[in-house]
Amino acid sequence: MASPTSSQARIHRDKHLSVRLTEDEKALILEKVESTDARSPSEFVRSTALGYPVRSVVTHEAINELRRLGGLVKHLFIEGGREDPGGMYLETLRELQAAIRRLGREQ
Repeated sequence: MASPTSSQARIHRDKHLSVRLTEDEKALILEKVESTDARSPSEFVRSTALGYPVRSVVTHEAINELRRLGGLVKHLFIEGGREDPGGMYLETLRELQAAIRRLGREQ
């Protein structure tokens, strides 16, 4: 199910829904908003409540870091004369690729 904001150019939202929260609940929601690609608390709550995907910023950063590590492993392999004693470099690259795939599915 695609989120409405991704499938339509502009949606006019003018209806309000009041929700009572404790200070801790509000702080927790705002904290979660910061760790996602949601542009506002409203977008986060709407997407979460309606079952639309909310992408984690942490996931994007983790994938980029895993790709960077893969590049470093490749560099070490090349600098080492392209020798892979015991398949160490190949196994590490396979594990990094598997982790990237797992994280990519969570988005």
